[in-house]
Formats: sequence, structure tokens, C-alpha cells
Amino acid sequence: MSRSPHRPPAEAAAPAAPGLAVVVLAALAVLVTAADTYVVVLALPDVLTGVGVGLDELQRATPIIGGFLLGYTATLPLLGRLADLRGRVPVLVGCLLLFALGSLLTATATELGPAVLGRGLQGVGAGGLVPATLALVADRWPPERRAVPLGVVGAVQELGAVLGPLAGAAVLAVADWRAIFWLCAALVDRSALPRAPAPGGRGVRQVRRQGHRLRRPRGHRAVL
Repeated sequence: MSRSPHRPPAEAAAPAAPGLAVVVLAALAVLVTAADTYVVVLALPDVLTGVGVGLDELQRATPIIGGFLLGYTATLPLLGRLADLRGRVPVLVGCLLLFALGSLLTATATELGPAVLGRGLQGVGAGGLVPATLALVADRWPPERRAVPLGVVGAVQELGAVLGPLAGAAVLAVADWRAIFWLCAALVDRSALPRAPAPGGRGVRQVRRQGHRLRRPRGHRAVL
């Protein structure tokens, strides 16, 4: 009696790779959040005035910048691990919601405390986008083809650092500083990220070394 070829169970149970559109939109979200790291620099005097802090008290501006960077760096490893356990897209959506909430809180702040809290939430949301996006890349491309897409994600983040101050200056030329954060909230609206299969796995761990340079915004000491 002849037997039909037996397929390994692992092949049949292999998770579907995320769609290219999901990876592209996740990279665009990284661009927006990277730009937001620096967009506040030119707007800082206006932000301080808007939350009731005098320009002679610039030292009180530190938490507005430091709150974002603290949230960003503190959540990178935690949310990267969560993306491994719970799936990439759910973590991405959650981070986008946190970032949008922080943007709304900052845009409506009339005191320093809510502005600092809003910037902190923005940092937490931004910090989870990078490892989750790297994991999406790892899920879609095999190791031998990952170098280019990982490089694109890195270039996108660096581009955000360049565009941030320019975007801030452009918005301030035509609108109030609060428009910057309203715009950030609109750009990361939840509907911008479509649903896709959330493959489990080890994507973050597999690309951790390759993506190490993406873990912290460049020039953060200079910003502080």
C-alpha cells in the first residue's frame, strides 16, 4: 500500500506573515513618533507660556522633554517582550492609542502637570512602536533578507529626527503650538493600522542586536 507524502506539522502550523501594508504603516508610525521627540524643541517657549510657566523659569521645562524620553527608554524592553507574547499588531495598536491619548492631553493642557503627563504617555507609546515594528519585519522577511527592511526602519527613524524641528517650525508659522499635538493625535489614529494576523514568536529577540541602534532617540542628551 502506497503512502502519501507526510508534511511536517510545523509547516502546516506556520503563522501567516504580516501584510506589507501593516509593516509600512508601522514604519510611518515610527516616523511620526520620532519626529515628535524633537518637534517640541522650537515650540517649548510657547508651550511653557501656554501652561502658565514664565520664560524666566526655563528649568521647569525639563520634565516636558525628559518625561517623553523617560517613558520611551523605560518601555522599550518591556513592550518588546509583550509584542513577543501577545502579538505585534495588538501592541502596535495599544501604543498608538497611548501616543494619541498623550497628544490629546498635551494639546489641552493648561498647567505644567498635565503637559508632563501627556508627554510621558507619548513616550511610552513611542517606545513600544520600535521593537514591535522590528518584530513585524522579522515575521515577514527571512534572516537573509532582513537587512534592507531593518535599514529602512532605521532610516525612517532618523528621518523623523530631522523632520521634527522642521515640522514644528512649519506648524508654528501658521497655528498655535497646540496644533502640533492635535496633528500628532490625528496622524496616529487607530484606524490607520489595519487588522492583520498577529504571529507569535521570537521576532524581537531575533533582531535585537540588529535593531539596537534604534532603541534610543539620537541626540537625546543634546535635547536635554
